[in-house]
Amino acid sequence: MTPMPSDTVELAPIVCCVDDGFVRPLCVLMQSIATAEPGAAADITLLVIHQGLQEESRTAIRSNADRLGISVDLRLVPPPDPRYPAFRTGSDATYTRLAIPEVIPDHRVVLYMDVDIILLQDIRPLLAMPLDGAPFGAVPDPTKPVLRLGRALPGWQDLGLSGDREYFNNGVLLVDIEECRRRDFFATASRLLVERQDNLRYWDQDAMNLAADEDWLRLDRKWNTFAFSPLVQLGGYVHRGEPVLPLARLLAEEETAAVLHFAGPRKPWMCDYPDNPLRDRYLRLLQMTT
Repeated sequence: MTPMPSDTVELAPIVCCVDDGFVRPLCVLMQSIATAEPGAAADITLLVIHQGLQEESRTAIRSNADRLGISVDLRLVPPPDPRYPAFRTGSDATYTRLAIPEVIPDHRVVLYMDVDIILLQDIRPLLAMPLDGAPFGAVPDPTKPVLRLGRALPGWQDLGLSGDREYFNNGVLLVDIEECRRRDFFATASRLLVERQDNLRYWDQDAMNLAADEDWLRLDRKWNTFAFSPLVQLGGYVHRGEPVLPLARLLAEEETAAVLHFAGPRKPWMCDYPDNPLRDRYLRLLQMTT
Protein backbone atom coordinates (compact mmCIF):
# COMPACT_ATOMS: atom_id res chain seq x y z
CA MET A 1 0.00 0.00 0.00
CA THR A 2 1.32 3.47 -0.86
CA PRO A 3 1.97 5.53 2.28
CA MET A 4 -0.20 8.61 2.58
CA PRO A 5 1.34 12.04 3.01
CA SER A 6 0.99 13.53 6.46
CA ASP A 7 -1.57 16.22 7.15
CA THR A 8 1.21 18.83 7.24
CA VAL A 9 2.29 18.20 3.63
CA GLU A 10 0.75 20.62 1.14
CA LEU A 11 -0.80 18.88 -1.85
CA ALA A 12 -0.15 20.34 -5.28
CA PRO A 13 -3.27 21.29 -7.25
CA ILE A 14 -4.14 19.42 -10.44
CA VAL A 15 -4.08 21.51 -13.61
CA CYS A 16 -6.03 20.62 -16.77
CA CYS A 17 -6.42 22.53 -20.04
CA VAL A 18 -9.71 22.21 -21.94
CA ASP A 19 -11.95 23.64 -24.60
CA ASP A 20 -15.68 22.95 -24.93
CA GLY A 21 -15.02 19.66 -26.72
CA PHE A 22 -13.11 18.17 -23.79
CA VAL A 23 -15.29 19.18 -20.86
CA ARG A 24 -16.97 15.76 -20.58
CA PRO A 25 -13.63 13.90 -20.38
CA LEU A 26 -12.56 16.39 -17.70
CA CYS A 27 -15.69 15.49 -15.73
CA VAL A 28 -14.81 11.80 -16.11
CA LEU A 29 -11.33 12.51 -14.78
CA MET A 30 -12.88 14.25 -11.77
CA GLN A 31 -15.22 11.31 -11.21
CA SER A 32 -12.24 8.93 -11.26
CA ILE A 33 -10.49 10.96 -8.55
CA ALA A 34 -13.40 10.34 -6.21
CA THR A 35 -13.98 6.73 -7.31
CA ALA A 36 -10.34 5.63 -7.07
CA GLU A 37 -10.04 6.66 -3.42
CA PRO A 38 -13.19 7.65 -1.51
CA GLY A 39 -12.42 10.68 0.62
CA ALA A 40 -9.60 11.94 -1.59
CA ALA A 41 -11.75 14.43 -3.49
CA ALA A 42 -12.02 16.78 -0.51
CA ASP A 43 -8.23 17.22 -0.57
CA ILE A 44 -8.06 18.03 -4.29
CA THR A 45 -7.87 21.47 -5.88
CA LEU A 46 -8.45 21.51 -9.64
CA LEU A 47 -7.28 24.45 -11.75
CA VAL A 48 -8.93 24.47 -15.20
CA ILE A 49 -7.10 26.59 -17.77
CA HIS A 50 -9.16 27.60 -20.78
CA GLN A 51 -9.31 30.11 -23.63
CA GLY A 52 -13.00 30.77 -23.20
CA LEU A 53 -15.69 28.22 -22.33
CA GLN A 54 -19.39 28.40 -23.01
CA GLU A 55 -21.61 28.88 -19.98
CA GLU A 56 -22.92 25.33 -20.36
CA SER A 57 -19.37 23.99 -20.13
CA ARG A 58 -18.52 26.07 -17.05
CA THR A 59 -21.73 24.91 -15.39
CA ALA A 60 -20.97 21.24 -16.11
CA ILE A 61 -17.47 21.53 -14.63
CA ARG A 62 -18.67 23.29 -11.48
CA SER A 63 -21.68 21.04 -10.92
CA ASN A 64 -19.60 17.86 -11.18
CA ALA A 65 -16.89 19.32 -8.94
CA ASP A 66 -19.49 20.36 -6.34
CA ARG A 67 -21.14 16.94 -6.46
CA LEU A 68 -17.79 15.23 -5.83
CA GLY A 69 -16.48 17.73 -3.28
CA ILE A 70 -13.56 18.88 -5.45
CA SER A 71 -12.49 22.50 -5.25
CA VAL A 72 -12.36 23.94 -8.78
CA ASP A 73 -10.99 27.22 -10.12
CA LEU A 74 -11.44 28.20 -13.80
CA ARG A 75 -8.72 30.45 -15.19
CA LEU A 76 -8.91 32.24 -18.53
CA VAL A 77 -5.79 32.60 -20.72
CA PRO A 78 -5.24 34.26 -24.11
CA PRO A 79 -5.20 32.08 -27.25
CA PRO A 80 -1.85 30.42 -28.07
CA ASP A 81 0.68 32.12 -30.30
CA PRO A 82 -0.66 31.90 -33.89
CA ARG A 83 2.88 31.05 -35.04
CA TYR A 84 2.72 27.65 -33.27
CA PRO A 85 2.32 24.59 -35.53
CA ALA A 86 -1.30 23.67 -36.28
CA PHE A 87 -2.53 20.50 -34.58
CA ARG A 88 -3.21 17.62 -36.96
CA THR A 89 -5.38 15.90 -34.37
CA GLY A 90 -6.72 16.91 -30.99
CA SER A 91 -7.13 20.51 -29.87
CA ASP A 92 -4.81 23.48 -29.70
CA ALA A 93 -6.15 23.94 -26.16
CA THR A 94 -3.23 21.66 -25.33
CA TYR A 95 -0.92 24.62 -25.99
CA THR A 96 -2.45 26.51 -23.09
CA ARG A 97 -0.38 24.42 -20.67
CA LEU A 98 2.56 26.55 -21.79
CA ALA A 99 0.86 29.42 -19.94
CA ILE A 100 1.09 27.64 -16.56
CA PRO A 101 3.79 29.97 -15.14
CA GLU A 102 1.76 33.08 -16.05
CA VAL A 103 -1.70 31.92 -15.05
CA ILE A 104 -0.69 30.16 -11.82
CA PRO A 105 1.35 32.64 -9.73
CA ASP A 106 -0.11 31.38 -6.45
CA HIS A 107 1.30 27.81 -6.32
CA ARG A 108 4.89 26.56 -6.27
CA VAL A 109 4.15 23.02 -7.52
CA VAL A 110 1.27 21.75 -9.69
CA LEU A 111 0.39 18.45 -11.33
CA TYR A 112 -0.54 18.93 -14.97
CA MET A 113 -2.72 16.16 -16.44
CA ASP A 114 -4.25 15.60 -19.87
CA VAL A 115 -7.99 14.95 -19.70
CA ASP A 116 -7.90 11.64 -21.61
CA ILE A 117 -6.90 10.11 -18.27
CA ILE A 118 -8.61 8.28 -15.43
CA LEU A 119 -7.23 7.53 -11.97
CA LEU A 120 -7.20 3.99 -10.67
CA GLN A 121 -5.41 4.71 -7.38
CA ASP A 122 -5.14 7.54 -4.87
CA ILE A 123 -3.41 10.51 -6.54
CA ARG A 124 -2.42 12.26 -3.29
CA PRO A 125 1.02 10.59 -2.92
CA LEU A 126 2.02 12.10 -6.27
CA LEU A 127 0.62 15.49 -5.27
CA ALA A 128 2.89 15.45 -2.22
CA MET A 129 6.02 14.13 -3.94
CA PRO A 130 9.16 16.28 -3.62
CA LEU A 131 10.97 17.21 -6.83
CA ASP A 132 14.34 17.67 -5.10
CA GLY A 133 15.42 20.57 -7.27
CA ALA A 134 14.25 19.17 -10.62
CA PRO A 135 12.07 21.51 -12.71
CA PHE A 136 9.49 18.79 -13.28
CA GLY A 137 8.84 15.08 -13.05
CA ALA A 138 7.54 12.90 -15.90
CA VAL A 139 7.42 9.33 -17.19
CA PRO A 140 9.37 8.22 -20.29
CA ASP A 141 6.98 7.84 -23.21
CA PRO A 142 6.37 4.08 -23.66
CA THR A 143 5.91 4.38 -27.43
CA LYS A 144 9.20 6.24 -27.89
CA PRO A 145 11.23 5.91 -24.68
CA VAL A 146 14.44 6.99 -26.42
CA LEU A 147 14.88 9.06 -29.56
CA ARG A 148 16.27 6.31 -31.77
CA LEU A 149 13.14 4.18 -31.29
CA GLY A 150 10.48 6.69 -32.27
CA ARG A 151 9.57 9.51 -34.58
CA ALA A 152 9.91 12.30 -32.04
CA LEU A 153 12.13 15.30 -32.70
CA PRO A 154 12.80 14.54 -36.38
CA GLY A 155 16.37 15.45 -37.27
CA TRP A 156 17.56 14.88 -33.72
CA GLN A 157 20.92 13.76 -35.07
CA ASP A 158 21.46 17.16 -36.70
CA LEU A 159 20.59 18.78 -33.38
CA GLY A 160 23.49 16.92 -31.80
CA LEU A 161 21.28 14.72 -29.63
CA SER A 162 22.02 11.14 -28.64
CA GLY A 163 19.77 8.37 -29.92
CA ASP A 164 19.69 6.98 -26.36
CA ARG A 165 18.34 10.22 -24.94
CA GLU A 166 15.18 9.51 -22.93
CA TYR A 167 11.98 11.12 -24.17
CA PHE A 168 9.14 11.91 -21.76
CA ASN A 169 5.40 12.06 -22.29
CA ASN A 170 4.01 15.40 -21.16
CA GLY A 171 0.48 14.17 -20.46
CA VAL A 172 1.40 13.98 -16.76
CA LEU A 173 3.88 16.54 -15.42
CA LEU A 174 4.64 17.34 -11.79
CA VAL A 175 5.88 20.91 -12.22
CA ASP A 176 7.94 23.12 -9.91
CA ILE A 177 6.75 26.41 -11.39
CA GLU A 178 9.33 28.52 -9.58
CA GLU A 179 12.20 26.33 -10.77
CA CYS A 180 10.81 26.30 -14.32
CA ARG A 181 10.66 30.09 -14.23
CA ARG A 182 14.25 30.27 -13.02
CA ARG A 183 15.36 28.07 -15.92
CA ASP A 184 13.06 29.75 -18.46
CA PHE A 185 11.78 26.29 -19.33
CA PHE A 186 8.29 27.14 -20.60
CA ALA A 187 9.49 30.25 -22.39
CA THR A 188 12.20 28.24 -24.14
CA ALA A 189 9.71 25.56 -25.19
CA SER A 190 7.42 28.28 -26.56
CA ARG A 191 10.27 29.82 -28.53
CA LEU A 192 11.26 26.43 -29.96
CA LEU A 193 7.67 25.90 -31.15
CA VAL A 194 8.14 28.90 -33.39
CA GLU A 195 11.80 28.50 -34.36
CA ARG A 196 12.25 24.73 -34.71
CA GLN A 197 9.09 23.56 -36.45
CA ASP A 198 11.00 21.28 -38.83
CA ASN A 199 12.19 19.33 -35.77
CA LEU A 200 8.76 19.03 -34.14
CA ARG A 201 6.42 16.14 -34.81
CA TYR A 202 4.63 16.00 -31.45
CA TRP A 203 4.18 19.76 -31.05
CA ASP A 204 4.85 21.12 -27.56
CA GLN A 205 5.86 17.69 -26.27
CA ASP A 206 8.83 17.72 -28.65
CA ALA A 207 9.56 21.35 -27.76
CA MET A 208 9.47 20.57 -24.03
CA ASN A 209 11.77 17.58 -24.46
CA LEU A 210 14.22 19.71 -26.39
CA ALA A 211 14.06 22.54 -23.84
CA ALA A 212 14.47 20.18 -20.86
CA ASP A 213 17.93 19.00 -21.95
CA GLU A 214 17.37 15.69 -20.08
CA ASP A 215 17.19 17.46 -16.71
CA TRP A 216 13.95 16.08 -15.27
CA LEU A 217 12.88 13.69 -12.53
CA ARG A 218 11.85 10.21 -13.71
CA LEU A 219 8.53 9.27 -12.09
CA ASP A 220 7.37 5.71 -11.46
CA ARG A 221 5.65 4.35 -14.56
CA LYS A 222 2.40 3.81 -12.66
CA TRP A 223 1.81 7.58 -12.74
CA ASN A 224 1.37 7.62 -16.53
CA THR A 225 0.42 4.16 -17.80
CA PHE A 226 -0.78 3.99 -21.39
CA ALA A 227 -3.84 1.92 -22.29
CA PHE A 228 -2.18 -0.45 -24.76
CA SER A 229 -4.50 -3.45 -24.65
CA PRO A 230 -7.28 -1.76 -26.71
CA LEU A 231 -4.72 -0.72 -29.35
CA VAL A 232 -3.32 -4.24 -29.58
CA GLN A 233 -6.86 -5.58 -29.84
CA LEU A 234 -7.36 -3.58 -33.05
CA GLY A 235 -4.55 -5.52 -34.75
CA GLY A 236 -1.67 -4.19 -36.76
CA TYR A 237 -0.16 -2.24 -33.86
CA VAL A 238 3.63 -1.83 -34.19
CA HIS A 239 5.45 -1.17 -30.93
CA ARG A 240 8.59 0.81 -31.76
CA GLY A 241 9.78 0.90 -28.16
CA GLU A 242 10.12 -2.90 -27.86
CA PRO A 243 13.92 -3.01 -27.32
CA VAL A 244 13.68 -0.73 -24.28
CA LEU A 245 10.11 -1.26 -23.03
CA PRO A 246 8.70 -4.61 -24.20
CA LEU A 247 5.00 -4.57 -25.03
CA ALA A 248 4.38 -7.51 -22.69
CA ARG A 249 5.66 -5.41 -19.79
CA LEU A 250 3.50 -2.46 -20.77
CA LEU A 251 0.39 -4.63 -20.97
CA ALA A 252 1.15 -6.03 -17.51
CA GLU A 253 1.52 -2.49 -16.14
CA GLU A 254 -2.18 -1.85 -16.81
CA GLU A 255 -2.87 -4.07 -13.77
CA THR A 256 -0.82 -1.83 -11.42
CA ALA A 257 -1.53 1.58 -12.95
CA ALA A 258 -2.39 4.53 -10.76
CA VAL A 259 -2.97 6.85 -13.74
CA LEU A 260 -4.35 5.31 -16.94
CA HIS A 261 -3.75 7.40 -20.05
CA PHE A 262 -5.78 6.86 -23.23
CA ALA A 263 -3.10 8.50 -25.38
CA GLY A 264 -3.42 8.68 -29.15
CA PRO A 265 -6.16 9.78 -31.56
CA ARG A 266 -8.66 7.07 -30.55
CA LYS A 267 -10.46 7.82 -27.29
CA PRO A 268 -12.70 5.55 -25.18
CA TRP A 269 -15.68 7.89 -25.54
CA MET A 270 -15.57 7.56 -29.34
CA CYS A 271 -17.77 5.07 -31.17
CA ASP A 272 -14.82 3.49 -33.04
CA TYR A 273 -12.92 2.62 -29.86
CA PRO A 274 -12.66 -1.16 -29.41
CA ASP A 275 -14.73 -2.95 -26.77
CA ASN A 276 -12.34 -3.67 -23.95
CA PRO A 277 -12.39 -3.87 -20.12
CA LEU A 278 -10.55 -0.53 -19.93
CA ARG A 279 -13.19 1.09 -22.10
CA ASP A 280 -15.91 -0.48 -19.95
CA ARG A 281 -14.30 1.08 -16.89
CA TYR A 282 -14.20 4.44 -18.62
CA LEU A 283 -17.83 4.28 -19.72
CA ARG A 284 -18.95 3.40 -16.18
CA LEU A 285 -17.30 6.58 -14.95
CA LEU A 286 -18.84 8.54 -17.82
CA GLN A 287 -22.31 7.36 -16.80
CA MET A 288 -21.72 8.73 -13.28
CA THR A 289 -21.12 12.27 -14.51
CA THR A 290 -23.90 14.85 -14.71
